[in-house]
Order: sequence, then C-alpha cells, then structure tokens
Amino acid sequence: MNLSIGRPPFGGSTWQVVTIATGWLVLLFVGAYLITPASVLTLVMADLAVTEATAAALVSTPQVAATVIGIPVGIYLDRIESRAAVPAAASILLAGSVGDWFAASGGRVSLLIATRLLAGVGMFVLWVVSIDVASSTFPPDRRATATSVIISGYPAGYALGQLGAPRLADIVGWPGVFPLFGGAVLLTSLVFYVVVGRVSRFQTATDPMTRAEFGRVLRNRNVWAVVAVTILGYSLYMVFNSWMPTYITRRFGVSLAESGAFVALFPAVGILARPTGGWLSDTVFTQRRRPVFAASFVGATALAVAMFYSATIAVLVAMLVLAGAFIQLQIGLMYQSIQEFVDPTAAGTAVSLASVAGWLGSFVAPVVAGELVSITGTYAVLFVFAAGLGVVGALTVWQMAESGTPSASA
Repeated sequence: MNLSIGRPPFGGSTWQVVTIATGWLVLLFVGAYLITPASVLTLVMADLAVTEATAAALVSTPQVAATVIGIPVGIYLDRIESRAAVPAAASILLAGSVGDWFAASGGRVSLLIATRLLAGVGMFVLWVVSIDVASSTFPPDRRATATSVIISGYPAGYALGQLGAPRLADIVGWPGVFPLFGGAVLLTSLVFYVVVGRVSRFQTATDPMTRAEFGRVLRNRNVWAVVAVTILGYSLYMVFNSWMPTYITRRFGVSLAESGAFVALFPAVGILARPTGGWLSDTVFTQRRRPVFAASFVGATALAVAMFYSATIAVLVAMLVLAGAFIQLQIGLMYQSIQEFVDPTAAGTAVSLASVAGWLGSFVAPVVAGELVSITGTYAVLFVFAAGLGVVGALTVWQMAESGTPSASA
C-alpha cells in the first residue's frame, strides 16, 4: 500500500493502542454484520420461504464478493493512501446493509443476495486496510502481535452477531438488524479514519507498485508458500466449524441447538488465541513465524486424532476447544508473514492474496468434507481429513522460508 509518514503521534504509544482498539471495533461490527443471517436462520427461512441451503448461502455471499474482487482491490489499495479508502468502504457496506433491509422486508431474495455482494466489497477493503494499519503503525518486533490483535475483532463480531442479532430482531425485526450493524461499522470507521491520521507510520513507501513489482510478487515462491499455509489453515478451521455440530448430534444424540452451543466455543477461543499467536512469534520466538505455524498444525493434527478416539461428549468438546486455540494461533500471523516477503509497496496485494486464499479454503474444505462423508457413510472421516490437512500444513511449513528476518524478501 501507498504508506506515508503521518504527523507526529500525540501521546506516542497511547495513540497506537487507540488505533488498534478502533480498528478492532470496526472488524467487530463487520463480523457481526456478516454472521447475522446465521443467527436468525429460522426466521430467514420462514419469512423468505427458502431452503436451508439458500438461507445459509446468504452468510457467505459477502465473502464470495471479496474472493472475486480481492486481487484487483488489493492492487488498487497499493496505489493510494489506504486510510482514504476507509470512509468509502464503510459507506459501501452501509449502503449494502440498507439494501439488505429493503430486500428482506419485501421478500426479494435475489435483491438480498445482490446487496450482500455489494456489502462484501466494503467488508474486504476494511479488512485489508485494518491489517495494513496494524502492521505499519508498530515497529517490526511488534507487528505480528498488532495484526493478530486487530483481526481478533472478527471472531468477536461473530459472537456479537450470534448473541445480539436475535435480541435485536425481537425489537426491530430481523431485516432491521442489517443496517444497525452497518451503521455501527460506519461510525467506528470514521473514528478509525481520524485516529489513523494521528499516528506515525513505520513503513515509508511512497511510490505505487509497478507492473514489474507485481510480477515479482507472483513469482515469489515464499508468497505462494504462505498462500498454501493460509488455505490449509482456514480449511482446518472450517472443517471443524461447519461439520462438528452435525457430528456431535449424530454421535451423542444431543439436539442441534446444544451441539451448536458447544461448537460456538471453537471460534470464540480465537479472541485470545489469535493475539497469543502474534505475541509468541514477536516475543518468545523473536519475530520468527515458522515455529507458531508449525505448532498450530502439529497441535491441531494431534487433537484431531484425539477427537477421533473421544468416547464422551465432555472430552470431545474439550479437545475441540483446544483445537480451536491451536488452529487460530496462526490466523493473523499469516497476513503479517506474507507482507514480510514482499516490498512495502506491494503490501496490500500480498494481504489480498492471503485473504482470498483463506476464503477459498473456507469455501472448499466443508464441501470436500461433505463429499467424503457421503462416499464413506461415516462422519469419522472428518477427523481423518482434518489430520491430513494438518500433516500437509506441517510439511509445508517445514519447507517454507522464515519471513520474520531481514533476508526474507525475494
């Protein structure tokens, strides 16, 4: 991204903390907006007369938009001062959320899909800019921690949406929840925009990325190693996130609501695990990234095997929560690591590549897992699949270079 030195910080580290806090709030409400349809799924199906599959697709529609436009938007953000994109992106998300309310209130499913796609554009820009701001506001020895902290707002937003949307729906109706969260995104984004202008930036690239530099990004094998790690990490994350409620219901005979409550702990632990992964990398491993990636995959693999042999629901849920912690240690670190392999002028493009890779893994892995269950006729294959992803991830980390060193850039 086109990063420049801002005015001297007022209060030094205090403004840095405020920057991360306001960025965290932006992603909190972005996450809450994104997950809203999932939290009121029964109401969506009843009012729109759609199937479970169609209703569930409304959750991932913004991510589809982000996957499609991710790389071009990342290249564009590398050519401008990224802070300037914040109000526009938040306004696009708000416009999409108001469109959601209008479409849902009128029962227009096609329009609702279109407005969710529009909101996905704003969502993606805010995601990339937040990561950029976190990594460029802090010195190199604290960037992984800052990046991991700011993106922990996203799973916190999922929790907020799951808990708050049904209650808000009782007051304003479920279509009205969309613009409430969309408005919160706009308000916090405006504060974020102001605060970011008051901190110095440690990266000082002022020239836009050239075509030759873009070519170097695409030819950088270390960038593609991080892309592979990101696909595998998010695939692991979503295999458990998407299929464990059904597995627990079938295996132990509990209701879907009860199993859903158990599985909700899996992403929620990321609020602590993601910042912990960044802190471990920056502080304990002195800016090395590979040890955290390796621990994440090895720990998740061992826990997948342990879950396969779990005989009680209490043991299974305990293993699931631990797996959620291990898997999410690396989420956040991915986005910092990939930036360290490229020139600062290509930071936005690099983050976009990792983001698209993550969402690709999120889409594909649950589908593959479902096909494996269908072919084998047993849900136990989920743990075999998860363990396989973990082993491939560990092998990929073993082969990749260390990004958190001065010699990492290709």
